Amino acid sequence: MNAANVVEIRSHILDAVEAVVVEHGVGKLTLEVVARHAGLSKSGLLHHFPSKELLIDALVARTVECWRESMNKTIAAQTPGPFPTVRGVISCCLGEATEWNDQLRRTSTALLSVMVHCSRKDTPLHVYYRQLLSQMKEEMKDSAMANLVLAVIDGIWLRWVTHLAPIDSERILLIRELLQKLLASENKQLHHPS
Repeated sequence: MNAANVVEIRSHILDAVEAVVVEHGVGKLTLEVVARHAGLSKSGLLHHFPSKELLIDALVARTVECWRESMNKTIAAQTPGPFPTVRGVISCCLGEATEWNDQLRRTSTALLSVMVHCSRKDTPLHVYYRQLLSQMKEEMKDSAMANLVLAVIDGIWLRWVTHLAPIDSERILLIRELLQKLLASENKQLHHPS
């Protein structure tokens, strides 16, 4: 079996894990159920992922890596100016409402479900979130503002994932503009303190 086939099979298995978690919850996630959902034997599944914990870790890592790639690309595309990471986070997370689609909701629901059941604080999501927040704090010289930006985005995401509030272009634009105004005010404070 070549490396491309292994990557494809592992991705298919992780798709099955995501589907099982979204459809039935983490409590129903067993190796047998995942194998059946993926169309594999249990031994075939165990060849790629020897435990349920490794399946969950791989799902979290895949999701975080996808988000990291998207975030890094958006941050790198920011025009020169203050707070490129923060502006990139706002732009990436509060882009067009069409980006908030069914696939993102499924992935987010699965991630949220497994993270609620995870007591570890060293998952790829924890590590990436701490790195991103640290980078934002360093740029802004104000941890409260960096935390506020992420809290707003996290709140919107959580409300959307849990179906508490819909996402539409008008709402996204309004929130993005408010955060951008806060950044402009913060930049003014840094360069022209009262």
